[in-house]
Amino acid sequence: MNSTGTMKAAEVAAQHREQAARSGKAIRRMSETLPSLHAREKLFVWVEKGRVRTSDGPMKGRDIAAALMNTDNDSESRREVVLPSLRDLRMLIRAFSKARFNTIDERNAVLAARRVLDAALAAPWYSTLTVITRGLASRYWPPFEDADDLGAWARALGIADPRSVGGMTDLYRLAIRGSVTHGDLCGKITAASDRITRSRSFPSALSDSQAYVAMEGLGDLWRALCAIDETLRPFNLAGRRTVGAIPERSPRERTVERCVIPAGAIPFRDSSTVWVVDPQAPDASLHGGRVAGFGYDGGDFILEVFPDTKGTWSFRSAYGREIYLVEAPFGGAPRFTAKEPSSWDGGVPPEDPVERIVPAELALAGMDTAAV
Repeated sequence: MNSTGTMKAAEVAAQHREQAARSGKAIRRMSETLPSLHAREKLFVWVEKGRVRTSDGPMKGRDIAAALMNTDNDSESRREVVLPSLRDLRMLIRAFSKARFNTIDERNAVLAARRVLDAALAAPWYSTLTVITRGLASRYWPPFEDADDLGAWARALGIADPRSVGGMTDLYRLAIRGSVTHGDLCGKITAASDRITRSRSFPSALSDSQAYVAMEGLGDLWRALCAIDETLRPFNLAGRRTVGAIPERSPRERTVERCVIPAGAIPFRDSSTVWVVDPQAPDASLHGGRVAGFGYDGGDFILEVFPDTKGTWSFRSAYGREIYLVEAPFGGAPRFTAKEPSSWDGGVPPEDPVERIVPAELALAGMDTAAV
């Protein structure tokens, strides 16, 4: 049984950092792979002596922006942008503010790329733009204080010349390994990242709201990935980002499933949607259900869930053993896999009239209900 709630997240982190400092070696924090785009060609970008360098040699800011803003999955030219550290990311944002351009399209591309870089700086993980030190800090407990120190990571992991393309490639491979999709979870993370990129292309209130929803979904998807990883799971159990639960068979047939929560508390609310992570099937697609209620019953803290009828997984397959629950993004799985259609695609205005739907009380007040 997992000792959920016996330690706080800060205590777990301090314990592992102390162990790493005593040994002088990086200790594995996450056993499985992080989301990455292995099939795509990498474009390494870094800042050296105040100048932006790339693995392709000298590049204009607008060309780097074009590589970053490309979200076309079918394009052979799509690449994954890789930066060595968060410091390089901040300096690249500053460099984009001074980038030169000749046309309005180049200007818009540079400004949009800067907005995307701002979002990537705040996101827990941004799969179209990988920061090596962030990936290493997610995968290992470092034996030093500054987790954004690329040189310190290189010394701890035995990598020479971390500021060369070869050294960065080796560190990237240590941060990103394998190709496990976790039941398509990594694909959803990439899709959420693409939605943020597309939403940040044009400044507007609607674009900002779409980016906000995708950022929230990205954070919750990352939390689900942390629940799946067995090495990282104890830290998230201590931080109550993940909740241990034991499904129990009801004495009579019911439409809800009962789960005992050993921790005695949950971060969920009534009617919120939870996803189930089953240790016996960590790569299965995530299913769960809607919270029906919770409280103490006979000394045990009980959570009741209306199960999701989609998919093949069922609470019944886990009766009597521990599973893990995380709250689904905004109450459900984000669907960011398709680009939003626009009647102005290609710069051509719509020809067909758009039906104006006016509420009855506004129509009675005199608002025009004609098509526009």
